[in-house]
Amino acid sequence: MEKHISSAVLLLLSSVLLLSAQNDRDDFMRSYEDFYKSQDDAYRQFSDWRSKANAEFSDYLAAAWQEFMVLRGKEDPVGPVPDEPVYYDAADAGAMPHGLPSCGLDAAPVVPSPLPAVSASYRPGGAVSIDFFGLSADVPFVESMRLPRIMATEQGASKGWKVLSESEFMPVLEALTAMRDRYSLSDWALYTAIKKYTEAVYIDEYVNERILTQMFLLSQMKFKARIGSSGGSLVLLLPFSAPVYQVSYISDGDEDFYIFSYSRLNSQNPLYTFSDDFSAADHAMSLVIDRQLSVGEDDYREVRLPAWSAYMGEDISVPLNMPCVNFTLDYPQTDLLTYHKSAVDPRLQKEVFNRIRYRKLKEGMSDMETVAFILGLVQKGFDYKTDYEMFGRSKPLFVEESFYYGANNCKDRVLLFSWMVKDILGMDVVMFSYKGHVACGVYFPEDVAGDGFVFEGRRYVMCDPTYIGAPIGATMPKYRDVSPAIVRL
Repeated sequence: MEKHISSAVLLLLSSVLLLSAQNDRDDFMRSYEDFYKSQDDAYRQFSDWRSKANAEFSDYLAAAWQEFMVLRGKEDPVGPVPDEPVYYDAADAGAMPHGLPSCGLDAAPVVPSPLPAVSASYRPGGAVSIDFFGLSADVPFVESMRLPRIMATEQGASKGWKVLSESEFMPVLEALTAMRDRYSLSDWALYTAIKKYTEAVYIDEYVNERILTQMFLLSQMKFKARIGSSGGSLVLLLPFSAPVYQVSYISDGDEDFYIFSYSRLNSQNPLYTFSDDFSAADHAMSLVIDRQLSVGEDDYREVRLPAWSAYMGEDISVPLNMPCVNFTLDYPQTDLLTYHKSAVDPRLQKEVFNRIRYRKLKEGMSDMETVAFILGLVQKGFDYKTDYEMFGRSKPLFVEESFYYGANNCKDRVLLFSWMVKDILGMDVVMFSYKGHVACGVYFPEDVAGDGFVFEGRRYVMCDPTYIGAPIGATMPKYRDVSPAIVRL
């Protein structure tokens, strides 16, 4: 009797559970379908909004453009650095050294030859193969995007925008977004890829078609971008989140738009453009590299550092992300804070930081002694060369480039020194900026003898990575009586 009851109970329970599971599945499927229906509805609504915004912008482009004055490229406020390094002479120091040891070393690296550039090739049938310094991606090109010849006029731009916005351009945006995410492309890297993409599709004579397509793709990816007309050709106008040096620009209200063109602008020719951005474009391009290029094992090169090896008494080499080094060779020049805010390749950082942390632990160095050690390492671990000696133009270096070229100057050494002191020791660092020179200031909790300046209630002690052999607290003779501009790093 009990067995029959138990069996009945079990059968009833099983039925209830099966019915419950079936109901759960039905509820899940309804939720699943409702979710995807809502997604489809949202996508349709977004597509409808984008179509409407593009149509309105096409009409807007057809209206008369305004004349703007082309302004000469901005100058780096620091300006040219000294042609020769300055060596510390204790007899003429004028500042009280704290007695920590330093090591003399003269490095003479060989500056490597120029490196390969990004390229792209069009494959008939609908794709562009982009080789971004060894990082490859295929981006589709649909024939409905192909522009007829357009004039550098309001009507030409409006006509071209209408063609692009009514084309099947979404797969292109999706492929560019996937490439950006896969390789951690910065804003400037993405623009470079888009520029090469348009150059693969259109021959050199199709300047207007290249420029308008570049602006269209950037705008659809939410970057502020405009086109202008000067001398019978279209030019691309881009705003940035920081100043760009040595590039002509126009000012519209409180925003500067830098001019990128395929021919040299005649200063006698006016530039015409409009004042409202595409409604989906809501941010200026940043030159900060927030994440370094994501690359494979084969994209690294082990580079030996003879000057570091001599200074540290052991063989030192570091892994360098070569696509990163290649890419930054022609990076736009901007303010020094952009370089300080940019990320360093994680493998390089790990190798450098582990070496210094090991030395700190091995020698039992205090934080001040470690700062002095890092100061000497940066002073004597690189050859001193001006930008014009190395590149024939003004060019601050990113961290990776200093290790690759083995040579740098004060702008680059401040970046290296502050990077190590801040991230290894967690210490507060500022930049002392003079005309023709920059140095560092470090906040020490304890009193440290030597030169320094008070900034925001703290005293920052002079640490000059370019005053070769100088200890903490020593200022170059030329700047002892000069008050610098102080910038937090």
